[in-house]
Amino acid sequence: MNRLAGSVLLVAVALRGAAAPSGRTGACVRPEKPGTRVSGEVKICPGRYRIADPREVGVIIVAGSGTRVDLTGVTLESGDSIPSAFVGVGLTSLGVDSVIVRGGHIRGYRFGIRLEGGAGHRVSGVNLSGSRSQMLSSTESWYDAGDWLDILHVDSAETYGGGLYLKRTRGAQVSGVVARGSQNGIGLRESRDARLSDNDVSGNSGWGIHLWRSAQNVIVRNRADHNVRCEAPGYSHGCDSAALLLREESDSNLIVDNDLTWSGDGFFLSGQPPEVHPSIGNLVLRNDASHAYHNAFESTFSGWNSFLENRADSADYGFWLGYSQGNLVHGNIMLGSRTAAIAIEHGSDNTLAANVILGGGIGIRLFAPHPKDDPGRAYRVDDNTIAQVRRGIVVERTIEVRLRGNLLDGVEDGLVVDGLSRDLSGIGNVFLSATRWLVDAVDLDLGGNYWGASDSSEVRSRIRGRVTLVPFRTAREAGY
Repeated sequence: MNRLAGSVLLVAVALRGAAAPSGRTGACVRPEKPGTRVSGEVKICPGRYRIADPREVGVIIVAGSGTRVDLTGVTLESGDSIPSAFVGVGLTSLGVDSVIVRGGHIRGYRFGIRLEGGAGHRVSGVNLSGSRSQMLSSTESWYDAGDWLDILHVDSAETYGGGLYLKRTRGAQVSGVVARGSQNGIGLRESRDARLSDNDVSGNSGWGIHLWRSAQNVIVRNRADHNVRCEAPGYSHGCDSAALLLREESDSNLIVDNDLTWSGDGFFLSGQPPEVHPSIGNLVLRNDASHAYHNAFESTFSGWNSFLENRADSADYGFWLGYSQGNLVHGNIMLGSRTAAIAIEHGSDNTLAANVILGGGIGIRLFAPHPKDDPGRAYRVDDNTIAQVRRGIVVERTIEVRLRGNLLDGVEDGLVVDGLSRDLSGIGNVFLSATRWLVDAVDLDLGGNYWGASDSSEVRSRIRGRVTLVPFRTAREAGY
């Protein structure tokens, strides 16, 4: 009986070996064509694979929940040589949970990795550089408006492609991923509770990281510099490129300690009613978006977002918050803003506090140039330091502005208020020095502020308009 049982066992082992799927070598899998399905604990045999995916079914398809795919030592590429014509997906999954992918290099596809549906995915240590990118028509000397990116339609991101794309996922974790030299690095669409940390998505021609209808995600310590297009010595347009883009109901995300420098926009959050709903409740903390070609931080048609302790040096605008409301801009540093450090067009209920603005054009500009729209309203501008700028604080067609505890020094014009603005109050501000006007206003009560002169007559020589100075206080009383 023992001898018979042994013989049966040997036959079973032999038959099992004969039925092994094509491409399996020992303990690893060698993909040979698109549509290679894997599940369980999977090791792809190290080596270089050139497999096209013209039907976009995916070269490697993760077919079961809990699958772990180890790509260490693997290069998977389409073999195509024209980035604008790249199609296919290197690795994909649909509707399964807990897909884990690590290591390797996937390139030459529309998407390096695309995971749709499911929860608990993990992607780490994968190089996804060299995914699809549009051929730009602009040259060093000629700008083509056709190079503008489409940020109005969610499906445009799928057309553009990218390194990693998470669609309708929950709780994904992405770390140590490199996605450079493409149009887009990492994209989330209708995904929640993801954590993107310590990834490198620099040097792309569109967006380093982009979110569409994606909420409650954590984006921390990523390198996303030099994501830009439509820039040349003879022109500067940006074409809506950005290090980090949030669009359409991308709410309550935490964005911390990211390098967003040298991009078209550093941080770009936008709605555009009625086509695109706003994004609200995001916390943007300690990011560096300096050297943006346009806006270091932009938030338009959105609200109740907080920008805390960020850096926004040497950009056209440090913060551009057009048609936004309920924002908090606190403790940020802006050096050398070319046009304005903080500019808000037709905004309302915004708080700008404890920011440091040094050098450049305008410190803070609150304005509403379009008569058909309501004026801007209800600003709190408190405890900001503004120095060495052309104009300190400019208020145009804006009502209900409170100025408290701001310092203006070394400016050409300190406070400028037009005749269409009303209900502006200012107390406890320090006006130290101006080369032209400390205040330029039609009619304004500024009693209870501090002035860098010993008497009110000297201050009045630096004021244009009917401005009340009683009670008059010297800057020395405020410790200056």
